[in-house]
Amino acid sequence: MVFQLTVIPFNPCMFLPFDIFYDILIMIKAIYLQRIYNCLHLLSRTHRFLVCLFILSVGFTSADAQRSGFALLDIAPNPFALSLSEAGSAWSQGGGNSFANPSLLVNSKRSSVEIGYTNWIADTKNIFGSYHKKLEQRAFSISFYSSGLQDLEQRDEPGPSNGLFSIQYLSISTAYAQSFRWFNVGASVHYLSEEIYPYRSNGYAFNVGLSRSFAKDRIHIGTAVRSLGEMQRLDVENTPLPKAWISGLSIGLLEWNGSKNPELPVFVRTHLDYVYPLNNESNLSQNTFINTEAYARVGVEVLVAETLQLTTGFRTDNTARPHSFGVGYILSDIRFNYAIIPFETGFGTVHSVGLQYLF
Repeated sequence: MVFQLTVIPFNPCMFLPFDIFYDILIMIKAIYLQRIYNCLHLLSRTHRFLVCLFILSVGFTSADAQRSGFALLDIAPNPFALSLSEAGSAWSQGGGNSFANPSLLVNSKRSSVEIGYTNWIADTKNIFGSYHKKLEQRAFSISFYSSGLQDLEQRDEPGPSNGLFSIQYLSISTAYAQSFRWFNVGASVHYLSEEIYPYRSNGYAFNVGLSRSFAKDRIHIGTAVRSLGEMQRLDVENTPLPKAWISGLSIGLLEWNGSKNPELPVFVRTHLDYVYPLNNESNLSQNTFINTEAYARVGVEVLVAETLQLTTGFRTDNTARPHSFGVGYILSDIRFNYAIIPFETGFGTVHSVGLQYLF
């Protein structure tokens, strides 16, 4: 009698439905994330930061969020743009347009001063401020945008710290936009500074953009190329910039005035962006995590009685922050915005607040 042994490859889905097996994997992932979080509390703040940087690089930058070396330029500076998942290449508001599409500066009907504060992950603080001046057929702006971690403990070996240090990113920019008969054109120049103890690097970046409106400002289109420039070497490598070509569409979908409440009009606008990264993967070092795949951003804005603003957004780039939400309150001369971005991989929730004064 001859016995034949057949080896069958193990497949969990043979015994469990795929959806149940998938839920188990998600549960296991959550348990390990919680253990990692507990272990981080046993490390010094410096080591926690370095571990978080590694996790962020792998978790956000490659498959989950795909950020570049100078990530500050890849994060919207104000809560209104953040709440729309940064879908704002065709329509936006205020001096933050110099980061999205500088040609949109001329679309604003009034000048403004704006400040914003974002409590990002890993205890990172992002601060933004801008002055935007609107003239008849042109506009210009001056802005700053900083991000950093303060009071990090420096240790060369286990034991007492050698002191404190900080990590800082800074962008100081100026932008100009001009309105022509058929389109608007704009450009911005950014001075960049990066400081990671004990190294420091400077650089520059350019943003250029075009935009146009149709149908009595109900439809807007825009396109921009951002972060064209370079950084000096930081230690042994240049920090890459998140270069990208972005095209977008903004449509006023609905304008409703109820017969029972004519003083409570509702206006709905949607924003669509297509982002095509311009970084060549073959030219990046192995230690650089940068987005090289195209993706889309979608935002929806609901304005009630020209006072209450509700916003939400969605991204398709397999990010750890696919959804965002926001609320705004608009007075005659003042706009207040708040954005909340829940991260899906255990890194917490981002909160952003902003205040804009119109004149």
